[in-house]
Amino acid sequence: MKTIIIVALFALVAVATAANHSRGCIYIMGRCQRECEEGTHAYTTGCSKKTPEPTCEEPNPVEEDAIICDYSACYCDAPNVRDTKTNKCVPLDQCS
Repeated sequence: MKTIIIVALFALVAVATAANHSRGCIYIMGRCQRECEEGTHAYTTGCSKKTPEPTCEEPNPVEEDAIICDYSACYCDAPNVRDTKTNKCVPLDQCS
């Protein structure tokens, strides 16, 4: 009986953690305003230097010197970059 309860508990935990993982949010004043869309993930600085999102024009951005606090954005999942003309995440070889 104990084995059945343990197996059922593990199954419940597995189902709960597998369903709908959040990709992160855009935060404004500490509240989630919208979730990041498919193909992107949340990026935040907390209170540190920001690294811009990789784009077609600059696929290897360099960390900026200034410290910025409470910045959040949705960055394209690697290896994709942001095509600034279409605002879509694309592989580097498909930039417009």
